[in-house]
Amino acid sequence: MIELNNIRYTGRSFEAAVVLPTRNGPLNFNCRVDGPATLDPSQVKRALLGHAVRQRTR
Repeated sequence: MIELNNIRYTGRSFEAAVVLPTRNGPLNFNCRVDGPATLDPSQVKRALLGHAVRQRTR
């Protein structure tokens, strides 16, 4: 199961811990997405998950 933990706004960006499941165990990522505090929560979650997936494929 994909987990988003501790989503917080830091003044300029959103930060969260993202846990992605894999066959070899979970991968943990600290993700950050720039944007205003007025962003829709679903957009923030989608952007944070996208950031984690891009980190995983590097």
